[in-house]
Amino acid sequence: MHLFTGYLKLLEKTIVIRWTENSMCRGNQVFGFWHEDSFFMNLVLAELSKQASPIDVIVTADTRGDYIQNLVERCGGHAIRVQDGFASFGALKAVFRNAYERTRCIAVALDGPLGPRHEPKKLAFFLAEQAQDDFVGITISYSSKLRLNWRWDKYVIPLPFSKVMVAVHNYGEIDKKQIPALPVSANIAECDILVEEI
Repeated sequence: MHLFTGYLKLLEKTIVIRWTENSMCRGNQVFGFWHEDSFFMNLVLAELSKQASPIDVIVTADTRGDYIQNLVERCGGHAIRVQDGFASFGALKAVFRNAYERTRCIAVALDGPLGPRHEPKKLAFFLAEQAQDDFVGITISYSSKLRLNWRWDKYVIPLPFSKVMVAVHNYGEIDKKQIPALPVSANIAECDILVEEI
């Protein structure tokens, strides 16, 4: 765990984040991102938590979720532990029940927990539709990274001193039966459009 938090601290000090698009609105929203960007999403979460309502992040309930929860909470979010498959029904039912009343945002890996890669599941869109909240897609590109090609998601670990492009696009209220076409990365060509750096 100390390895992950230490590396995040190093990235915070050395990486430049460029927001190439930022059409996020205030209020309750459902944030969706690709599972491969899960590690860096902790730093995105830290920034979004300054702008949005408190953010709940759906995290797997197995042992992998232990370190993920610690990272999420270190970066200002709150982890909701949900088991994979049918065992998740009880926890998700509580999320659905609270969706109408909550004053929080929710973040979820669109193709998590186990893929297939870049094929969005309906959970994020269902939550957005039920709560009548906007769906916000987050896509990321890295100037320098380590990609774990042996994993199903080709997990990305950005390298220190790299530039990271983050596109935050608000799709508004959506229908879970009409999922919008989602880009798989931010447009690296737009790196000269600088909204904010940290």
